Amino acid sequence: MSTAGLINRYVWFVTTILNYGPISLKDIQRRFELHFDTGEVLEERTFHRYTDAVEELFDIDIEYDRKRNGYVVANDDIEDMKMRKWLIQTFSVNSVLNESAALKKRILLEDIPSGQNFLMSIVKAMRENRTLHMTYHSFGRSEASTFEVEPYCVKLFRQRWYMLGMSDKLRIYALDRIKALEQTECTFKLPKKFDAAKFFEDYYGIIIGDEDFDVGPVALKVDSWQSNYLRTLPLHHTQKEVERNEEYSIFEYRLCPSFDFQQKILSMGDSVGVLAPVLLKDMLRTKAEKTANNNASAGMDSGYKFKVYKK
Repeated sequence: MSTAGLINRYVWFVTTILNYGPISLKDIQRRFELHFDTGEVLEERTFHRYTDAVEELFDIDIEYDRKRNGYVVANDDIEDMKMRKWLIQTFSVNSVLNESAALKKRILLEDIPSGQNFLMSIVKAMRENRTLHMTYHSFGRSEASTFEVEPYCVKLFRQRWYMLGMSDKLRIYALDRIKALEQTECTFKLPKKFDAAKFFEDYYGIIIGDEDFDVGPVALKVDSWQSNYLRTLPLHHTQKEVERNEEYSIFEYRLCPSFDFQQKILSMGDSVGVLAPVLLKDMLRTKAEKTANNNASAGMDSGYKFKVYKK
C-alpha cells in the first residue's frame, strides 16, 4: 500500500477512537470494514501496528481503559490535544481532497495569503529557541524597519497568521507584513510561566489590550436567527447563553472587548445589540452612525464610473 494510503488509514483509525471512544476492538473492526469496504479484516496485530504508527506520527497514545471497557486516547494535556486534533484534521482533509481529484472544481477553499513564505521558518526558530532577524513593515509606518525578535508563538486568525514575539516588548506581528526573515545563531529562553493559550484567553482575536476597556463582563442581545450561528461557533470560549426565547437570546462573555471584537459585532449588523457595558454600547453606536453618514454622503446614485469592472 502507498504511503498516502497508509496515512489515510492511520488518520481514520485515530479519528474513530477520538470520536467514539471508549470503543471496543470489535467495534473498531466493524467500522473499518464498513468504511474501507475492501473485504479486508482489521486483524489484532494490524490494530497494534496502527496504534504504534499513530503514536509515532501524531504523538498520541491509545490505550485500553478497563473501567470503561474500551480503547481511548490517553493524552491528558487539553491544549496539546487541540494541536494534535488540528494536525489530524489537516491530514484528514488533505486525504479527502486527494481522493476526490475529480471534484476539485467543486471543493472551494479559502486562501490564506500570509504564512506561506515565513511560517515554517518561524516554527523552526521556535523549536530551536533561536531569534529572528526580521524586516517588518507595519501599516502604521511609512517605511519598514529591521530588528531582532524572539518568536514566542504563532496564531491563525481570520485567514492570517500572526506571531507573538519579544523585541523591545511583546508585540503581535502579521506574517503578511514581513518583508525579510532570517534565523540567527543567537538563542533565547522562553519564560517558564509563558502559556500561549492563557496569554490570549481574555481576548477575541489577536489584538491584546485596549486603552478604553479592561477584562470584564459583556452581554449581547442576539436575534433568534443569528443565535443559531453563535451556538454552533461561539465568539469566545467564555460564551454563555443566559436567556433564550422565540425572538432573541442573550449571551454573556468575560473578555476585553478590544478592536477586533468590536469589528466582529459591527459585522453582524442589526442582528445583535450590546446590553453591557454601556461604554461599549455607546462606542459601537457612534461607529454605526458614522458608517450610516458615510453611506449617505456617498449618495445612492453618485454617478461613479468603474475603472476596471464594466458591464
